[in-house]
Amino acid sequence: MMSAEVRTRSVGYKIGWWVLVVIAGLSIVGHLAFVGTAATDMEVAAFFALAGINSYALSVLLTAYRQGEPWAWWVTWVMVAVYGMTILYAPDLGPYYLGPAIVMAIAQLLTRRAM
Repeated sequence: MMSAEVRTRSVGYKIGWWVLVVIAGLSIVGHLAFVGTAATDMEVAAFFALAGINSYALSVLLTAYRQGEPWAWWVTWVMVAVYGMTILYAPDLGPYYLGPAIVMAIAQLLTRRAM
């Protein structure tokens, strides 16, 4: 539910939200671009899955997250968790996903007080 009051967002919230939106948006484009370079069907499926997760996260960030819905904050952790767990399932690619996972986790924590 949206409250009738207008919420003022801190600078930390704005920075965190923008970082999450930019990472999700760029990740969608990047993963879809990598589909054409994938060597195996498994890689194609993984790139489509990651693009899908980021699409879902972006849609939540642009709607419920901005409205301050508490569930949206928790759901957005899925994107962070998927990026962080990539190191377990693809050790050769994991380090490339670990950096964005850490940045997204920090961005999420910056927005916590507003949620």
